Amino acid sequence: MCLSLQYLTVDRNRLWYVPRHLCQLPSLNELSMAGNRLAFLPLDLGRSRELQYVYVDNNINLKGLPSYLYNKVIGCSGCGAPIQVSEVKLLSFSSGPRTVFLPAEVKAIGTEHDHVLPLQELAMRSLYHTYHSFLKDLNFLSPISLPRSLLELLHCPLGHCHRCSEPMFTIVYPKLFPLRETPMAGLHQGRTTVSFVAYCCSTQCLQTFDLLS
Repeated sequence: MCLSLQYLTVDRNRLWYVPRHLCQLPSLNELSMAGNRLAFLPLDLGRSRELQYVYVDNNINLKGLPSYLYNKVIGCSGCGAPIQVSEVKLLSFSSGPRTVFLPAEVKAIGTEHDHVLPLQELAMRSLYHTYHSFLKDLNFLSPISLPRSLLELLHCPLGHCHRCSEPMFTIVYPKLFPLRETPMAGLHQGRTTVSFVAYCCSTQCLQTFDLLS
C-alpha cells in the first residue's frame, strides 16, 4: 500500500517472483527487476497507465512479458535463454517452439476449444462484481463465510482480461505475440527470445484479441 512510491529497484536479489499487489501501486512509474531469477511476471503488470518503464534484463528464465507492457519502455536483453528451471514447479503453456511459464496462482489454462468456465471461476467473478457494484467493501465477507485465500483473491484478482478487462481468478487463456519494436519499447538490444503474452478470460476474447486492437 505504498501509495506514493514512484521508483522501485530490486535488481540482483535472486527473486523468483514478484507479488501481484505490485500492479496496484497507483504512483509507480519505474520498476527495475534486472538480474534476478524471474520466470514470469504478474499478469496485470503494466495495466496501470502510470507505470511506463520496466527493466527485467538478464532474467534468463523469463520468456514472456504481459502484453500490458506493449508500447512501454522495456529493457529485456539477456532474457529467454534456453535453460531448465528445476528448483520450482511451474505451470506453462507452449505455442509452436516457445514455452512460457505462468504464475503459480494460475490453476488452469484455457484453450480455444473450451466451452464452459470452471464453477469456481464463475462464482468468484459473481462475488467480485457484487462487491464492486454494491458494497465497495470486502469487510462484509468474513473468513467464516469465505476462506482467507479466496478473500485475498477478491481483493487482488490474478489478472484482468486484456480484451474486456473482466477479472480472472483461476483460469487464463494465453495468447503469444512475437516481441516487436514499438515507438517506446526501444531497449531490446541484442538477441532475445522473449514474447508478449496476452491473458484473456474466455474463448471469445482469446479469438478476438490483438495487440493493435
